[in-house]
Amino acid sequence: MRFGGRLPVLAGTAAGVAAAAVLTLLQSSTYRADASVALVRQGRPPGDDPALAQAADAAADLFHSRAVAEPAIANLRLDQSADELLDRTSVRTEAESSLVRLTVEAPSRDEARRTVQELTELATVRFNDRYGPGTVATVWEAPRAQEDRVSPRPARNLALGALLGALLGTLVGSALLRRRLPVRVRGVPGPPPVAPPVPAPKLVSEPVLEPLPEPVPEPPAEPEPEGPFVLPRLGEWHLADVERLLAEQGPAFPDRLEELRWYLESFRDVAESDGRLPGGVEAVMEDVFRDLIERARAAPQPRQGE
Repeated sequence: MRFGGRLPVLAGTAAGVAAAAVLTLLQSSTYRADASVALVRQGRPPGDDPALAQAADAAADLFHSRAVAEPAIANLRLDQSADELLDRTSVRTEAESSLVRLTVEAPSRDEARRTVQELTELATVRFNDRYGPGTVATVWEAPRAQEDRVSPRPARNLALGALLGALLGTLVGSALLRRRLPVRVRGVPGPPPVAPPVPAPKLVSEPVLEPLPEPVPEPPAEPEPEGPFVLPRLGEWHLADVERLLAEQGPAFPDRLEELRWYLESFRDVAESDGRLPGGVEAVMEDVFRDLIERARAAPQPRQGE
């Protein structure tokens, strides 16, 4: 692919990286901390118990409620509402388990750890006041903050931005090239011309001639065998290469032969004087003829110069 064909891809990649960089700068830092609470029957060790699993679901609803969030905000002196704290707090349980896990996201690692610790302590107190002493909640895993922040992640954002930008540039470049290619409109053929009536020949008596001996036909010359087909490199495709590729690999795709022949005819109008395909047209050719190229590439390839 020449520079003209790569220009939309390069521009799209640069735009995607720039957009990802701006998005990364606009994102605020977020850290995550979590802790877990276990429900235990009085006098028994923790274990799998269907009744405790149902109690864990009820405990999760209590832990993720204003009854826990509002006193936590007051104790930590957070400048936010209970709904905002609950939005960055998640509480989940596991099937047939008495564990309840709390996760909190905050702008700093220390704030995330202190918030999940406060929520865990208040949640266990609220649960024990309501459901104890037959079943009690106790801290199973101490609050712990993750070392790495959750967002933003510059490396990931820039990589995704570059990938999406390159894909968008490829699509835009292909669309522009297809618009520049001439479109052949196949007209509906009209009725065949009517030949004028031929007058009947006059009967004239002619002398009878002896037939001449037929000449002995010369055996047809055998066509010189064509050398093995070598796939051209990018920037070296000619019309003759596309014609031979279609002749050798096209029969393997009978349902696409008409479409491929139409593209070949379109390439004739935009090819250079020596038959070389321009960079943009070459990119469209490799996209449209990809199945044929891959099939030819799968066959044993002769070395250059053989």
